[in-house]
Amino acid sequence: MKKKYHLVKWCKIAKPKQKGGLGIHDLRKMNLSLLCKWWWKVEKGEGLWQEIVRKKYVKQNCISHLKYKATNSPVWNDLLKVREYYLKGRVMVVGNGKITDFWLDPWCGAAALKDKFPDLYIICNEKFCSVASMAQRGWRLTFRRWLDEEKQNQLRRLQDITTSFALGRERDCPRWIWGKTGRFSVKSMYKHFFSEEANEPNKKIWKTKLPLKIKIFMWLIQQNSILTKDNLLKRGWNGDSKCMFCREDESIIHLFFECSMAKYVWSMVAMVVGGDCRPSSFDQFWYWVKIFMPRAEKFHMVGLAGICWALSRTRNNVCFEEKKVRSPTEVICLSSSFISFWAELQSEEDKLLLEGGADILRAVALSLHPHEAPPGDAGVVLLQ
Repeated sequence: MKKKYHLVKWCKIAKPKQKGGLGIHDLRKMNLSLLCKWWWKVEKGEGLWQEIVRKKYVKQNCISHLKYKATNSPVWNDLLKVREYYLKGRVMVVGNGKITDFWLDPWCGAAALKDKFPDLYIICNEKFCSVASMAQRGWRLTFRRWLDEEKQNQLRRLQDITTSFALGRERDCPRWIWGKTGRFSVKSMYKHFFSEEANEPNKKIWKTKLPLKIKIFMWLIQQNSILTKDNLLKRGWNGDSKCMFCREDESIIHLFFECSMAKYVWSMVAMVVGGDCRPSSFDQFWYWVKIFMPRAEKFHMVGLAGICWALSRTRNNVCFEEKKVRSPTEVICLSSSFISFWAELQSEEDKLLLEGGADILRAVALSLHPHEAPPGDAGVVLLQ
């Protein structure tokens, strides 16, 4: 079997696009999200199977009180394993208070009382009581030890919250706080698994109208993961680490900006857009295009992708097919062809602008340096 290289860790790929990944679903997290939906149906749904489950397993208990039992159905025990994920995003709208836990369920705010008053919860004797049973007791709590002044102040604040609360006759109802509608959705549950990840939206890549293959290629460049020779060496490859164009050490930045071939291409682009300098890195490129192409922002990624894809394709042809590049103009003409081809994905007005820009780039390059250079002219000497 032919050896394949792993470019990016799966945990990175499985992140949503807003978090810097490719948006491929993590099956384990998706399965947890789907299982959590069953808890919502047990609490909120109405139907024959819900009634059977409530009678057999829930009875009159709060779901936070339910425990694993060997006599339970295996499916029910599996649902108990994911209950903690579900409870984090659900609050209770109290009616009669019978299925809402006084301490564990959020029912008088977004946080549970055990989180608001942890010192009282630790020493309280009534740790597993419903809101209804506490209301019947007149909201009176007993504790294992005497309360100091600070805990007495906490108890008074707790009593201020509870004594002003009146129960109704309707059944308690769950509300989902991670969704705009208050109803559970698998999408909101799955999204929350990545809520602590840093945002890396990459809007320039995903919002631009390009073929998906090219978008992923640009994403791999951003992750420093395309197989340039420095990355191949890190993966145990044994071979020449030199660039096929200029015999310097090859890396992503070198291939697309620092190589003599790339310098020629970017110099030609700078000449066409009226620039007096060329970018030497991806960060500089975004600053550079804002200065020299401020009104063509929606085309910036298309142009960058066209040049990077042309350089990469040309480099691969030299490396693997032993083709020779007689002139850097070949790379410019190739990138112009890609940009013209991708222009079909744009609106009619943008299509004409992109095609016009690609034609100008090709014409200027050919006027300064013919596509068919004389024998012995590798094109690279033009940069010296």
